[in-house]
Amino acid sequence: MRKIGIFFMAFILFSGPAWAEDKMAYVEVQRVLETSEPGRAALGTLTQRFEDMRAELDRERADLERLRQEMQQQSLVLSQDAQQDLESELRAKVREFQEMFQAYQARMQQEEQELSDPIIDVLFDVINDYGEKEGYTIIFDAQSSGIIYASDALNITETIIEELNKAWAAKN
Repeated sequence: MRKIGIFFMAFILFSGPAWAEDKMAYVEVQRVLETSEPGRAALGTLTQRFEDMRAELDRERADLERLRQEMQQQSLVLSQDAQQDLESELRAKVREFQEMFQAYQARMQQEEQELSDPIIDVLFDVINDYGEKEGYTIIFDAQSSGIIYASDALNITETIIEELNKAWAAKN
């Protein structure tokens, strides 16, 4: 156990100067996507499409509730066959609603992907160009890299947002 500790200490001592020469930074990619101009525009488009779908789902949900109430109100006066028909109709409508909801979820994920992919492509180009230009050895994504703590001085998110806005405007 002592040998492992000595080896670890030697590793830190001899590799420390090499780490000091590296220039590192991190970017909050999710924040860039949410606050940059292209990200806000994509989010606005997605929100509008989502509102349209949500309105249709709300209408369907209201129809289901109306049918359910109708069935409850008429349950005592309907024949058993008529009641079974209403229950079958309700089950079919519930199944249709669930399928519609799942289809909307899949469509929203696809549309989100379609809207964000071009932005992400430009963002990675911007980060790569900025990293090369400024002499960074490594730039991390703060969320997915497992960084638990890093000094705010290493955070280049605002700069990357500005660079992305410029690159996006130049591209479009």
